[in-house]
Amino acid sequence: MQNYHDLEWGHPCHDEQRLFEMLCLEMFQSGLSWATVLSKRENLRRRFFDFDIELVASMTVDQVTELLNDTSIIRHRGKIEAVVNNARILQLWHHDGNSLNQYIWQTTQNQTIDQKVSDYHLAPSKTATSEKLAKQFKSNGFKFVGPTVLQAYLQAVGVINAHELSCDFH
Repeated sequence: MQNYHDLEWGHPCHDEQRLFEMLCLEMFQSGLSWATVLSKRENLRRRFFDFDIELVASMTVDQVTELLNDTSIIRHRGKIEAVVNNARILQLWHHDGNSLNQYIWQTTQNQTIDQKVSDYHLAPSKTATSEKLAKQFKSNGFKFVGPTVLQAYLQAVGVINAHELSCDFH
């Protein structure tokens, strides 16, 4: 957990594949602990082709069924199907010259929002930004992207700085 915090969480990210991976991981985290997701991360990477959007978008019903039987990953049909669905939408975006990177960073005019969190436990689970983005994502056909998932996602990829004020990474 410490390595994830120090090396990844909250650091501004603009890499499309990594942004997709983090979106998927935050979707898988819904209702679970982050420790559970991190413990399954390498297996999720392996089973979802290192979150290569093109490869995930091409997954078949049989491959999804196979994933539901794999005890090394989080086996939630809705979440697994959402990963494939969302990859297909991103694939279409890419063919139209758009990206997830542009989409999420434009919500803040390419600036990190500082939440000025004194105690992480008091950080909001959703904000006007994550609520607006959730509506936009859903209107584009994305699945499993409510405001709480997107709030955690925006924090994870550095769009929102939710490091405590006393944290060295704030």
